[in-house]
Amino acid sequence: MDGISSELQDRTNRLYERARVYAMEVSMKKSKIMVNSTAKSSADITINDEKPEEVTCF
Repeated sequence: MDGISSELQDRTNRLYERARVYAMEVSMKKSKIMVNSTAKSSADITINDEKPEEVTCF
């Protein structure tokens, strides 16, 4: 993972953990990621060891 991907993964992990502190659950059915890059076509981001669906627009 390059620096940007690892930073995004770290932020995703912190968001997931913060939600758990407040007894909130992250729905994998509703969680989606979008790559906005000219260099990469996919992201290596996981939430609770699951890869969310990648979309091209929201």
